[in-house]
Amino acid sequence: MFHPKRGFAWIWSGILCALLWVAGIQPVFAHASLLSTFPEDGAVLQEAPAQVRLVFNEPVQITQLQVLDSNGRALPLENRVTRGEAPQGDLLQGIPEGVYIVSWRAISADSHPVSGSFVFLVGADPERVQTVRATQLQGRDPLYWPLVGVRWGIYLGSLFVVGVLGWWRLLRGRLNAEAGSWAFATAWITLSLTAVAFGLHLAQLYPHFNGRELLGVVLSPYGWGTGLRLVGLGILIWACEGGAVWASGMGSVLVLGSFLPIGHALTSEHPMGTMALLGLHLAGSAFWLGGLWGLERLLGKESAPYPSVGIIQRFSDVATWAVPGLILAGVGMGGIHRGWHWDHPYGQYLWAKLLLVLMMVGLGAHNKFRLVPGLQQGGQAAGRSLRRIVRLELVGLILVLGLTSFLVAQAPPSHGRQGMGSPLESGWQTSCEESLNWPEGSLHLKILPCRPGENQIQVEVKGIPAQELTLGFSLPEHGIPPLRRTVAPDRPGQFVVENVPLALAGEWQIEVRLLISDFEERRGQIAVSL
Repeated sequence: MFHPKRGFAWIWSGILCALLWVAGIQPVFAHASLLSTFPEDGAVLQEAPAQVRLVFNEPVQITQLQVLDSNGRALPLENRVTRGEAPQGDLLQGIPEGVYIVSWRAISADSHPVSGSFVFLVGADPERVQTVRATQLQGRDPLYWPLVGVRWGIYLGSLFVVGVLGWWRLLRGRLNAEAGSWAFATAWITLSLTAVAFGLHLAQLYPHFNGRELLGVVLSPYGWGTGLRLVGLGILIWACEGGAVWASGMGSVLVLGSFLPIGHALTSEHPMGTMALLGLHLAGSAFWLGGLWGLERLLGKESAPYPSVGIIQRFSDVATWAVPGLILAGVGMGGIHRGWHWDHPYGQYLWAKLLLVLMMVGLGAHNKFRLVPGLQQGGQAAGRSLRRIVRLELVGLILVLGLTSFLVAQAPPSHGRQGMGSPLESGWQTSCEESLNWPEGSLHLKILPCRPGENQIQVEVKGIPAQELTLGFSLPEHGIPPLRRTVAPDRPGQFVVENVPLALAGEWQIEVRLLISDFEERRGQIAVSL
């Protein structure tokens, strides 16, 4: 029997704890992006460099920085700087000629591990660069697939435990022995997977982990999130064993809240709004998953006239607004991350999730308007059909969570890069384009890859016989005065400006000047957001 007071107390305690948790998070984290390196990737040097240096758009913590020769031996690095915006290390004098690989790993403020590598040559054959690069990419990130699988298990287990406890307590008023046993076992498995994920995360950050770095990871957002999940799962295990009434609500809030400081929510353009949407999305998903499992168990034990039809109807009524709510929350997060671009891996996973969820919504609508009324009339066939469709929906939700485990490994377009490695290495490149028009012609400007760091500027001029192009790049909000570049056309009407250092995110002002002759020019202004 549903107890309104207990149910609403559970809901309000969860909402209060969630608000307190969100209010306590300081959204100061950002997603680290590599802006430049020294030596540059692919540089051919006549003399050996004195140091290697990385420049990021924000302070990072380097967990690995090594220089390997062509035989795979690591060169000593002295005077290492492992924290800040420009980590570096000094090379010994007189390293021999050859091809060298600089491999690095770092942890960004939002706990995402970022990594990459680049190649430079000292007095060697430049054609060997491509061979070395191909060898690098073949063995990239061996922990990728294990982490995807473990994340899948964590998402599925966390939402299942929270959903089962919440569904049975809210709609049935008590937790029966079967549901308690399933939730208890799943909570223990999820707790174990969380510990495994933490170990894999350490291995990903520190290939030669010796324990000294453990405190830094524990105190990072990832460490806080992992700790919250472990505590929350422990409380839910206690709740399954007959703990206090508040244990289910408190444990559920901690488990769902543990996902907020890990990932893209804190690093979005609107962190508080994104975290609120993520919380709603997770709560709705847990209710949906736990409810479908509960329905399947009820339908498997009953036959016409189905004594639990009232519970099934209540679930259907709540799902009518809960499921659209979680979909809208997911769509809102995708919009904040600017993730609905099909040409980006993040967008592809997002669209796949949305299409799969919409198909499941169609099945749910069929259940509500066709099968549940038939169930109320005691139809045996309606009960069998409803159970088959509920099972199909459960499979669909498991697949959605699998897509989510891939989705979170991709940095969304709003972060200007993609997961592990550089965007160009993985074949993805974005651009932003703007145009200027004059009575006699037009100018079309394209920026590649349109992210903080070095960019290529492509300009096409039509209808104007331009002899020279001058571009001035300024960022007024950071007090950066115009950085000017002047180029001649590669061919009539076509200009390319290489390696423009647009180092910071923001709205860049581009002053355009086209020289037509010694006495005539055209001018214009373009604003571009990076």
